[in-house]
Amino acid sequence: MEKEETLSKKSAPIIIEQAGMRMTVDHRRSGSGDEGLTFDMVVAGAKDEEKTILRFDCFYKNPHYHVGPSGKHPVHNMKEEGIEDPVGWTLEQLKTRLPSMVTEAGYEEIASRIDQQAIANELRQFEPEIRAKF
Repeated sequence: MEKEETLSKKSAPIIIEQAGMRMTVDHRRSGSGDEGLTFDMVVAGAKDEEKTILRFDCFYKNPHYHVGPSGKHPVHNMKEEGIEDPVGWTLEQLKTRLPSMVTEAGYEEIASRIDQQAIANELRQFEPEIRAKF
């Protein structure tokens, strides 16, 4: 597992909490030197990676995403999937498909409590700030 560090770039992390999960959006650097915007969803109150629900690493060189805890599920390479705008694609997934992706990650109980419209509204509100972090 690569060590990642949060970079203080353009502002503090954006945090959205709902339905027993916490989404953090921030600019990060991987242990391999790649960097970019990361959308990290974990079980609220969790302290370890085992409680990762989803993570979208919109890195400049190797954008990818994880569905479920890292190391337990395959890594999805965005370039190989034909995704040209990782941040835009990630925002669209989170605004329209979050409950189904959370279910796919194995967190059905959390997925059933997600208010998709509220998440979409918050992401729209923060979108200019999110894009500025990239």
